Amino acid sequence: MLTHPISLRGLTHRIHNRSRIVAAEAYLSLRWKFNRGTFWTDFDCIKLPFHGDGDRQEVYYFLDAKWWWKKELGEFSRYIREGDVVVDVGANLGFYSGIFSNLTGAKGHVHSFEPSPLVYSRLLEVIAENGYRNISPHNLGCGKEEQSMMLFCGSSSGNGTLRPDTLMEQSARTRQTIRIVSLSDFLGPKLDRLNFLKIDTEGFEDEVLAGAVGLLQRFKPVVYLEMSAKYLAQSENAARILYDLGYRFQPELKLESAALGDNFFALPPGS
Repeated sequence: MLTHPISLRGLTHRIHNRSRIVAAEAYLSLRWKFNRGTFWTDFDCIKLPFHGDGDRQEVYYFLDAKWWWKKELGEFSRYIREGDVVVDVGANLGFYSGIFSNLTGAKGHVHSFEPSPLVYSRLLEVIAENGYRNISPHNLGCGKEEQSMMLFCGSSSGNGTLRPDTLMEQSARTRQTIRIVSLSDFLGPKLDRLNFLKIDTEGFEDEVLAGAVGLLQRFKPVVYLEMSAKYLAQSENAARILYDLGYRFQPELKLESAALGDNFFALPPGS
């Protein structure tokens, strides 16, 4: 049941967007057949693959990678400098890790966490194809403590979640047992600085933060994370953890109206 009516403009936008996706899928499928398998597209900013196995995330990148890169690069460049250390939790195919690699440069470093074994293998391909020498990939999930959990993935690898609803449990394309670690325990002994922490874990952000409190207290990085009304309780928990540590949000939080995919910067005390 819809909680808000859809305007004619909104409905038109959805139809147009769906048409773009269908057209892109048809084109990419033909190109995949012509190439007899996986092929790469150079977007000038990053090279990304198309594997032809139905991962909708690769279609989204094909449609909007250049626009997303320009937009996100501008946003992140306000907070990330050359030589910084960045942690990317929920790295997926490495799009954001690529942006972080470019911003931190040879003197900086990026730690990229991707729990799905299949998606992780593709993250490694993207790192190699683009020549990213300052990224350390980790085939791990992040949470409050070390444990094993079931990861559910649907039509897009970017929507894999450890907190599935009933529909996701029933329709998941893959279900994989993954290893979870605490960021403070896993990275704490390795780091002498941490400047930026990005978390995109489809409703598991509060658990990631709970396992990173030691790093947050020690280094006070800027935090960038997804929060939404879909995972309202978890988003409220995530916000509470950061508020308790003296962080403030930009933009200000309105979680009841936040859509899936909305991201917020949390700025440390004194910034």
